[in-house]
Amino acid sequence: MGRHWTNEEILAEVAKRRWYHKIELRPGIVTPGIDALTALWNMTRESRSHISYAGKRVLDLASFDGMWSFEAEQLGAGLVVATDCFHPLYSNFEFCKNILQSKVIPMYNVSPYRLWEGLQVLLMDDGTTPLPFPRQIFHNKLDIVQHLGLLYHLRDPMWTLSQSRSVLKTGGHLLLETACILDMNQSMMVYNGPPGAMNRIYNDFTTWWVPTVPCVMEMLRSTLFEPIPDSIRTIPSGNHGGYEAGRISLVAKAVPGSAIDREAYAELLRVYRNPGLIPDYL
Repeated sequence: MGRHWTNEEILAEVAKRRWYHKIELRPGIVTPGIDALTALWNMTRESRSHISYAGKRVLDLASFDGMWSFEAEQLGAGLVVATDCFHPLYSNFEFCKNILQSKVIPMYNVSPYRLWEGLQVLLMDDGTTPLPFPRQIFHNKLDIVQHLGLLYHLRDPMWTLSQSRSVLKTGGHLLLETACILDMNQSMMVYNGPPGAMNRIYNDFTTWWVPTVPCVMEMLRSTLFEPIPDSIRTIPSGNHGGYEAGRISLVAKAVPGSAIDREAYAELLRVYRNPGLIPDYL
């Protein structure tokens, strides 16, 4: 049993910290978070409603304070793993986890480019479940990957989508939310510009690429995901650098290699120039 916190102690501790997420720790006690993001988060929750979390194995990328991880657990997930590669954020997560008496597993040293390597302890068969011969040692793959507010921060976004697909079961789901250009006709991805120099869309050195909506769909399809049309939501954020910028959230289903062109799939398996997918276990 952990320490019992009074409401007054929780409020005092919350006040000492900087918060990104709004997390309800007890009735009437919510971490401050960023008010301007509430509409964005609610949009993502609308997309998320197309997935059943009951009993599912869930991976949450770029967990930060842990809001999406804790919500997945509250939706009935059987296992939730929270990852990030910025360890100082773990302090807020650990505090919330203790107050909520959560069972979410923190792995705040796992990069979104190295999910397969970093999560093998979870993906491997533990030897207790009877399986047909030959034993598939990586049968414990995940049901849901939450890839939220991350894609545009990555220099190599396709790589992390491939890694997400590699740790998911075929038939599993990706919940994606990212910055985008609200162009519904052209498929392109705009480079935001090098740090400290030109920023074409966002004045933010952590933003690398901003895809259009069709580009997001094509990136997913070329990584063995099929977007679920009814789950797609967008929200505008204004004109930036001559582009109609915004955010998009959606759910995509993990499909087998047979779902795409045979030659295109063969190209994906040439991992020496298309890294990220782990073809032996797709």
